[in-house]
Amino acid sequence: MLVYISAGSGVAEVARAVWLFKRWLQTEGYRFEVLEVQRGKEKNTLQSLLLQSDDKSFLKMQGTLLWRSQSPFRPRHKRKNWYFSLQCYEATSVSEVDESKIIYQTMRSPKKGGQHVNKTSSGIRAVYPPLGIEAIAYDERSQHQNRALAKERVLQKIAILKIQQDQKVTQERWREGKCVERGYEVMAFQGERFEKI
Repeated sequence: MLVYISAGSGVAEVARAVWLFKRWLQTEGYRFEVLEVQRGKEKNTLQSLLLQSDDKSFLKMQGTLLWRSQSPFRPRHKRKNWYFSLQCYEATSVSEVDESKIIYQTMRSPKKGGQHVNKTSSGIRAVYPPLGIEAIAYDERSQHQNRALAKERVLQKIAILKIQQDQKVTQERWREGKCVERGYEVMAFQGERFEKI
């Protein structure tokens, strides 16, 4: 599972809240691996953070989070509520391909040709049922060579699908991370010690 924590287009105080939240997660013993970090402009601030984790407790934190504190950067500032967001995404399902699940079917070439094309089934259709992807190869005279070509084409289509899924997740993260909803927080913290309320 991917966990995206964002200050959105928030000010330095919100980015400070994200930095404190990451530290709090580590202190509380949450299991995660940091994949991407976008640092804030001030020291000890994070604009966004992308984590990978199998810890399902992140799902309970999904939504808007609140940090209540006097601004560490603007001491006389009246505002004390700083909102940031946490969103969970399923990791792309195309990460690993089980090549043993590729099904191969022989076929005759659909194009016109000499005696060999019309009398032998040298064409190959490769199907990967888990994703519903298929590819056909009848370029070569040898069934063995066409099988290798069909497999290569199926793997290329799977790679393209993975890229498309990754781009979709990135776009969703960007869209949702830009605007952080205020109020209706799932969790709240207070002070520089980042104590849970």
